[in-house]
Amino acid sequence: MIHYVDTHAHICEDVYDNDYDEMIQRTVDSHVDRIMIITLHEDELTRAKEIKRSNPAKYQIATGIFPTDVKDLKDGDWQRFRQCASDPMVDVIGEIGLDYYWEKDKEVQALEREWFVRQIELARELNKPIAVHSREAMQDTFDILKEHHWKGLLHCFPGTKEMVREFTKLGYYIAIGGALTFKNARHSVEVVSTMDERYLLSETDCPYMSPVPYRGKRNEPSYIPYIVQKMAEVKGVDVEYMANVIDDNWTRFLEQCK
Repeated sequence: MIHYVDTHAHICEDVYDNDYDEMIQRTVDSHVDRIMIITLHEDELTRAKEIKRSNPAKYQIATGIFPTDVKDLKDGDWQRFRQCASDPMVDVIGEIGLDYYWEKDKEVQALEREWFVRQIELARELNKPIAVHSREAMQDTFDILKEHHWKGLLHCFPGTKEMVREFTKLGYYIAIGGALTFKNARHSVEVVSTMDERYLLSETDCPYMSPVPYRGKRNEPSYIPYIVQKMAEVKGVDVEYMANVIDDNWTRFLEQCK
């Protein structure tokens, strides 16, 4: 039996409200047996905890302050976030990081870096790994993760094969999503083909970034097999082997802070 893993899924977003149960059943039918729910707001975290209680073996939870949200933080938000992050049901701090694609203001970018470091240090204090978002900010991301080294993964890795080598040298896991299946996915293909498979993870980033043949439509965890199939093709291995490697990697990732 093949067991698939989705290490980055925003399944608490309201885009799933009309067919949530059917969407979850499709994960069962597709053997997507482990899903990390990404939460960026308290109401999402509350819902994610309800979902995790229904099947603790299937679901993990990450919570974080997204980089483009830091400019809107108010007094008391950090203490509330600390309380949320400290919840034993939260497994990972994320997604956190830097996003210079949506935020061009240099002062706000500096604020993003400040809050990125702050959340890394909180994760260290709580002994929980991090899930990192980086968009058009790879060098700053690398510099921060090297200086404030902690256990974690880079989600939706946007870098080159040279960059992935440097991140994995530091022990960071690399999650790859639907972009790998796109026709113009040269960098992603090179990353997967050359990187150490011990650090490779699969993700959807649903409801975004649907893989082929669903590109342009709402994404969901049941599409993970298309991504792992492409990974297997790029690596020159069979799908069962690739899925087992990712499953083992995910177990090791989660256990590194236990």
